[in-house]
Amino acid sequence: MTIKRALRLLPGILMLANVLVYPDVLPGRFFRFERLSPKIEGSATVGFSSVSQDKEGFLWFGTSAGLARYDGYTFKFFRPPSEAGSPPQDVAIYPVTISRSGDIWLGTSGQGLLRFSKETWEFVHYPNSAADPAGPPGNIVLAVQEDPAGRLWIGTRSQGLNRLDPASGSYTQVPLWPDADVVWDVLAGRNDTIWVGTLDAGLFKIDSRTGAIKNFRHHAEDPRSLGSNSVWTLFEDVEGTLWIGTKNGGLNRYDPGLGGFSRFYGAGDRPRDLAGQTISAIAEDSAGRLWLGTVTDGLRVLDRARGEFVAYKHDPQDPESLGDDNVTSIAQDASGLIWVGTVRGGVNKCLAGRAKFEHYKRNALDTRSLAHNDVRALWADGAAALWVGSKAGSLERIDRTTRRVTRYALPPSGAAGSGGSGVLAVLGDPAGRIWIGTESDGLARLDPSSGRFTFFRHDPADPESLSNNRINALWIDEGRPDVLWTGTRHGLNRLETRTGRWSRFLHDPRDPASLCNDIVTAIRGDGAGRLWIGTRGGLSRLDEAEGAFESFVRRLAAPPGTGINDNIVNCVHVDGRGIVWIGTESGLNRLDPVKNEWRVIASKNGLAGEVVCAIQEDALGALWVSTNRGLSRLDPVTGLGKTYGPWDGLQGGTFNPGAFAEAPDGLMFFGGTNGINGFRPGDIRRALFVPPVVWTALYRNNAEVTLPGSLSAPRPIELPYRTPLVTLEFAALDFTAPELNSFAYRLEPRDADWISLIPGHGISLIDIDAGAYTLRVKAANPDGVWNEEGIAVGIEVPLPLWRTWWFLSAVLALLASGTAVMAKAWKKARSAPRDLAESLEGVLGTYGLTGREEEILRLVLQGAGNKDIERKLFISASTVRNHIYNIYQKLGVGNRLELISRIARDAREIREKASN
Repeated sequence: MTIKRALRLLPGILMLANVLVYPDVLPGRFFRFERLSPKIEGSATVGFSSVSQDKEGFLWFGTSAGLARYDGYTFKFFRPPSEAGSPPQDVAIYPVTISRSGDIWLGTSGQGLLRFSKETWEFVHYPNSAADPAGPPGNIVLAVQEDPAGRLWIGTRSQGLNRLDPASGSYTQVPLWPDADVVWDVLAGRNDTIWVGTLDAGLFKIDSRTGAIKNFRHHAEDPRSLGSNSVWTLFEDVEGTLWIGTKNGGLNRYDPGLGGFSRFYGAGDRPRDLAGQTISAIAEDSAGRLWLGTVTDGLRVLDRARGEFVAYKHDPQDPESLGDDNVTSIAQDASGLIWVGTVRGGVNKCLAGRAKFEHYKRNALDTRSLAHNDVRALWADGAAALWVGSKAGSLERIDRTTRRVTRYALPPSGAAGSGGSGVLAVLGDPAGRIWIGTESDGLARLDPSSGRFTFFRHDPADPESLSNNRINALWIDEGRPDVLWTGTRHGLNRLETRTGRWSRFLHDPRDPASLCNDIVTAIRGDGAGRLWIGTRGGLSRLDEAEGAFESFVRRLAAPPGTGINDNIVNCVHVDGRGIVWIGTESGLNRLDPVKNEWRVIASKNGLAGEVVCAIQEDALGALWVSTNRGLSRLDPVTGLGKTYGPWDGLQGGTFNPGAFAEAPDGLMFFGGTNGINGFRPGDIRRALFVPPVVWTALYRNNAEVTLPGSLSAPRPIELPYRTPLVTLEFAALDFTAPELNSFAYRLEPRDADWISLIPGHGISLIDIDAGAYTLRVKAANPDGVWNEEGIAVGIEVPLPLWRTWWFLSAVLALLASGTAVMAKAWKKARSAPRDLAESLEGVLGTYGLTGREEEILRLVLQGAGNKDIERKLFISASTVRNHIYNIYQKLGVGNRLELISRIARDAREIREKASN
């Protein structure tokens, strides 16, 4: 059962439980791809042709190197033998279909149809045989589909369509038109309909109950006919609509009510984008978008609700781009991830519906994407527009309502002689003008209606001009809308926008009431007539009424918690309760200005990184903090937080200082070195997908062995007594960020509590004592949602020979027999136990054992196991093992059987000497 079919069976899980769908906050959303390219010996680049997911949650891929199973950590390849008894070889697997019963059916290049057993890891051949008229008539199988009756419909490259009854193993050739020899795809649709796509013979519709066949073909004079007679791929969406991917005929939709087919070639500024393309794969995601793969031109994503059409192709300069433009397969797994198979670029994983944060970056194929990725400034106006400034000097206005993007080119500087200065700050005023702080070209003012810029630059000859042309921060206080505060590389500036008058505030080392440092990085007002100014040399507070600064500077000798912890300040935020939050290069500082109480929040409290870049507050009072290593949501009271990373859809780990904005409707934006993240804080929730937990491998003394039974429900594992090392590996089949999945285990009855595994996804059991055990494992996804049921497997370790009741009985009988032989008279029988004890004492005294070792040895001779010794002597398991190891070394033995034999032999020799 391929993923696209499986999702139709489980819509509630995918659409409701796992993926929360919200409309994109901006146009030009970017989807990042993570390439997985396994390397196997003897094969070049592995090509991926199909993907399916079984009921346990494993992903199965048809590849150029055979069948591959993926558990989030490794690809395990299974290659069929070419002949009975011959070694496995690379065989290209085309379709992979998992039936309702769990069988994996494979179409191959040269070996026909195969069935793979997950229990035995063996292939069953259904080869072409000239001597068998009931056998399949073609060994190159391009399509395999199961119908509701459990029959398989098989498309071949040279012999048309065939049907297999798996129960009897018999084939039936389904006669189509004489020119329908090549069947590219087969789809088991609704109402017992089988759809068949062919090369040059169009599309066939088969009623699987009656056998009635209808053929649809392209007719140049009929716009409602099929777009092309070469049909490469078929897909039925959640509403039952049939989509047809063709060669040179675009994307077709079957509209029986309209009398035929509707053709789609593109949208927006790409109206004919698919006109000359071969569509090789189609899938639908949880948001209703259609994903289209092409043979030579990458991927297309169609937002049917908005009519937006975005292309994604391979870019050698962008590791987040599609791995290859030859797309073979697309599917969405049970958690909402999109998987894209390619010929030369591996299989590509895309967060799609699993991304908590929307990502916007430069995409050369999307005219509405960002002009540049290194975003340094953001501002959201009251007209539902976001203003974006980049390091490369671009300024863009993105209208969230019309989804129109307007770009403004900053004119060249007459003073500096060049334009293109990076934009470091953007702010709008109540009059609708936009103020832009540049990296080296001063302050610019934009009139959006006319598109005209006015510049304010530093004039060395004018002390009342801007003090420096690098503008790091801008601020307009609500109480003073006609005053613009400008933070520069050389002081704080105030511009009275009505008069154009400038005032400067500079650091004076002789004046403690001056600005603490001239490199101003952040400005914020507290609503009470005070400005908080972050600099590269500490924090200053300006009381406008008094015109004096009070500074907070880190002192080397100051005790922790008595002041700011770092003088390099990147951002300042004043929350709704008047608490001042200061982002530095060494964490987040909290200042209660009334009590003058300081506290530092660092990574150990849940902060993503120590370098704090920007701070915003949501409607519930939570703080959203961007850092050099991700984004955090913090509780301002407890200081504890939740960390988010690229696995949640972030643009990357590194954000930029000052690049943040909040829209009037609560939308938040953060900018970084790889674009923008936009989100609604109330929509950021834990991923509810409960990860399936599965066993993946069993190793005995570092050699892999097959788990008995299935991976999901293995039979008890039987281990020889004192097997030195047993390792069981497992996986949580949430593929979002497998390295962040969590595990805990418990070996019953040994362990009373769960034991966390950090890191790792395997358990090694060393020298297990005899007994019956149950090993339980549970797992959680990266958001901490646990699969409490988990998995379990029995482990049985039988008693060693020398600890079985019948062996002990035999030994006692042997000893009794030996005692009788040695006894020369009945009167000496009473003294035999004393003689045996004396001989044992004599033996133990010859080995050089410590008192504790003798004590343990006596218990061993009584049949006690390690656990018994632990309880009897109140010592740890490791202590018992160490003592037994020392005993073995001193007696020159390797196990308990040899130990008992050695002592029995030595005791016999002592008794023989005594009797002589």
